Amino acid sequence: MTTAGTTHGLLPTATGLAARRAVAALRNHNIDPAPLLRHVGLSERGLKEGEGRVSAAAQARLLELAADALHDRALGFHLATETNPRGAGLLFYVASAAKDLGEAIELFARYCRIVNEAIRVELTRRPDDLVVELRLVGVPRFQAAQNAEFAVAVIMNALREIAGPSVHPAKITLAHALNPDFPEFERFCGCPVEFGGPSDQLVFSSENLAAPLLTRDEHLLNALRPICDDAARLRETSGRTVRALVENEVHKLLPHGRARRRDVARKLAMSTRTLARKLASEGTTFEDVVDELRRSLALQYITTPGISLSQIAWLLGYEGSNSFNHAFRRWTGRPPSAARVERLLPAPQRPVGPQSSRGA
Repeated sequence: MTTAGTTHGLLPTATGLAARRAVAALRNHNIDPAPLLRHVGLSERGLKEGEGRVSAAAQARLLELAADALHDRALGFHLATETNPRGAGLLFYVASAAKDLGEAIELFARYCRIVNEAIRVELTRRPDDLVVELRLVGVPRFQAAQNAEFAVAVIMNALREIAGPSVHPAKITLAHALNPDFPEFERFCGCPVEFGGPSDQLVFSSENLAAPLLTRDEHLLNALRPICDDAARLRETSGRTVRALVENEVHKLLPHGRARRRDVARKLAMSTRTLARKLASEGTTFEDVVDELRRSLALQYITTPGISLSQIAWLLGYEGSNSFNHAFRRWTGRPPSAARVERLLPAPQRPVGPQSSRGA
């Protein structure tokens, strides 16, 4: 059993902030989180240990399972809007001490791995704005839609806490398929939100970047910088497996019908033989990675009413609906049309009363 205090073999790790919020939400809806935690290799006891860390991949999987259990496809976003950004600890306080929003974002990019080693932040300055790109390493992006929305919404909460409620990006792009609750997401973020992009990005105008922070404190910043530098060095880990790299490349290439071995190998700057050898050392093959990715994506897309079955087939890189239907039957034993009806049925009503409050 994995616990928060056990990190060997679980790199990259995270503090477990999102996982704890998910467990609390399950408890509030009278759902026992223990089976879901066991499924991803976590324990509730381990999550309560304040100094421990958890597998970032396990946390991402837990949020996806909790979203299914709660019938809430925007669970990550909803959890984040109710999360105090101070829960990020040292990362929040060092960013809050910056002189303006631009410096706060730079500090966040430099030290975010203190909270989650799987997140890498790349900043690209353009003449009129700044692109903040969030990338995952060691965690397949297709398994982290809830985690991505949680991260973006927590970032927005934190920036408004330190710079005022009027702060908003010019635009947000998310790599996963459309969230049916995106109008709510847009209202919260105060800007257009696009889904299905090449990566997760927040774009801030130069005017926004110059906004002075309400919490700026030069002395606090000078005191925290060396502490953050030391903490970040402890979290200097790539967490990169070849399988995760392949999954992320295939995810981007599938809709274009170019998720072929040679194309992925070229993207990763290696030969097809080297790619096959490295995947074999991790106990898998290119074909198995692609098939598992398609299966996982199909089960995600099937719950999104705004995407037709023919569009799902295209997103998965199939030439037509028949090929997708055959694959879906092989994965699940039933046609996608039946699975869609089953998974989109309204959630059963849970009993309300003294008995249902136990464990809340």
